[in-house]
Amino acid sequence: MLGPETWIVLVAGAVSAAIAVMIARLVRNREFEPEDVTIGFLGPSLAALYLLVLALSLATEWQTIGSAQQAVSNEAVAARQLYWSADGLPAGAAAALRIQVRGYVTAVLGHDWPQMERGTLDGQTEQMLARITGDVLKVNPASSGAATAQSYALGQINALTAAREQREAAAETHLPDGLIAAVIATSLVVCVFPFAGGIRPAAACIAMAALQAALVTVGIVVVFQLNHAFAGPLAADPGPLAAVAHQISAP
Repeated sequence: MLGPETWIVLVAGAVSAAIAVMIARLVRNREFEPEDVTIGFLGPSLAALYLLVLALSLATEWQTIGSAQQAVSNEAVAARQLYWSADGLPAGAAAALRIQVRGYVTAVLGHDWPQMERGTLDGQTEQMLARITGDVLKVNPASSGAATAQSYALGQINALTAAREQREAAAETHLPDGLIAAVIATSLVVCVFPFAGGIRPAAACIAMAALQAALVTVGIVVVFQLNHAFAGPLAADPGPLAAVAHQISAP
């Protein structure tokens, strides 16, 4: 079954193709013959510019989404390791740390994730990490093994903090307005060019212009759909954290 993002792409492409056909029919009787040398130069140049801007936009978005997914994976690994590091701490501190880790992972999934889907993130889980750090530092290890476990736990908290910061940065990262404007402008130019250049009234020419308009519109829609690391068809997946939440859930 097709998802809503796919339907948006298909509908946008169909609508743009229909509009291109209508425009072609409106201009089919005009008396205008383009200058072949000029059109022959402008066509490939405009197409190259459009593809360059589109490729830059998609590459930037793909990098952001990849960074977000890597942050989620790193956070999941650190949370799991922090939970098991409690085994080396005194009984009371170990139980408290396990509860705190379970609470943190639950907060990331239930509190952070809906916010990140909207492109924001508050400091609730950041404050939770600060409290966990303070509590682990208060532990007075009675043996070298406990001291090692405490040091290891602090290292995993630092890894959690770094991953959370990376996740927050990805959630708030979007394409610059100038690049978005360039995508829209070059797409419009490429769509309009066949008509401005003197399209012939032949059915084959009109069909090619409609196909070109549909493909260019699909490109714009995809750019907008991917302009968010935690929403859209290729959004970062909370699966690694959900798996950790299941593994460390209280018996």
